[in-house]
Amino acid sequence: MFAGFAVSGAVADEINDVDSIWNAYRLRWASTDTYQANFRQSIEITGIGSDVVSGGKFFFSRPDRMRWDYTEGEEQHVVGDGRWIWVYQPELEQVYKIDYKAAFGAGGLVALLADREGLSKRFRLEFVSRTPESVKLRLLPREGAGETLELEMASATMDLRSVVVTDPAGSVTFVEFLDIERNGTLESELFVFTPPEGVDIIASPEEAGN
Repeated sequence: MFAGFAVSGAVADEINDVDSIWNAYRLRWASTDTYQANFRQSIEITGIGSDVVSGGKFFFSRPDRMRWDYTEGEEQHVVGDGRWIWVYQPELEQVYKIDYKAAFGAGGLVALLADREGLSKRFRLEFVSRTPESVKLRLLPREGAGETLELEMASATMDLRSVVVTDPAGSVTFVEFLDIERNGTLESELFVFTPPEGVDIIASPEEAGN
């Protein structure tokens, strides 16, 4: 589905490298059933002087199950079960329930990992850099304003090492993956969320209308 990516003219001389890099990444993910890693995240919000820094553990299971457990910074748990995204904030005693397709159907990190339909229609591919340790690619929106993703993969394995997401307003989210474990055993319960008794559940418009 990614064969339709267009390579920008600025990197026309690198087209063979871009194609081989992207194909290697695709093949690696096609054979990755589960992925888990520690992560560090920083968010640089336009107009705010300091970054918001956090970290924790990330779990992913094909085709599109995911879990982010934030244990550094403000505690938070984000669980994607394929139908809903649950965002649980214990200190606030509240849970956000968001329609999965509305949140990730056309792009974003989970779309990248899960190969969701629409990703190749939204972005074009650009070569950034290569070193013996890593290779970087950039995904640019094809039309209008949209988020830009910069990916760093390990040169030796093509495992995803970091993602930088820049939104149209200029805010930047940097996520680095550490201590990566690929194709390990993950219990299905990791991707199931049951709201604790007594918490407020804030539903997305899609759910509220049901």
